[in-house]
Amino acid sequence: MSGRVTKVLVGVVLVVGAGVASAEPFSALPGKWWERPRVAAQLNLTPDQVAKLNEATYPHARAMIDLKASVEKATLDLQAASDAVPFDVEKTRMAFSVLQLARQRLESQRFEMLLKVRGILDTEQWKRLQALVRERRDEGAADAEATPGPLQKRLQQRRWN
Repeated sequence: MSGRVTKVLVGVVLVVGAGVASAEPFSALPGKWWERPRVAAQLNLTPDQVAKLNEATYPHARAMIDLKASVEKATLDLQAASDAVPFDVEKTRMAFSVLQLARQRLESQRFEMLLKVRGILDTEQWKRLQALVRERRDEGAADAEATPGPLQKRLQQRRWN
């Protein structure tokens, strides 16, 4: 299998994964959003809530570092399997399964962290946080449409007439 096909295969896997993640209705802003003064003020977070958020998210953040590395390694292994000569469909299929499992573990850890975050915030704070997530997602979509990336540019150039 050519390097070009491998890049397309890995790209499709990454795009599909990103699409699934961005469609998730139960999410939060990336990073330590509760330490950003603007976000903390908009949510009206108390110092006690900030402390609880730090305490609750730390173990999950540590675990997610390792899980993200597992996803990266599995992605690399999938690329190697799809580039192998001779090409082995079963090895490539197995590498893809390992990648999917690594992603599932990462998302499960993320979900457990979000459950803890949800338990710390009151209903109004959670609603405001979800509104901020939607705003950020909408801004990101608008930016992506305004400035297409290299893959989007190539796809636009290769459209069938």
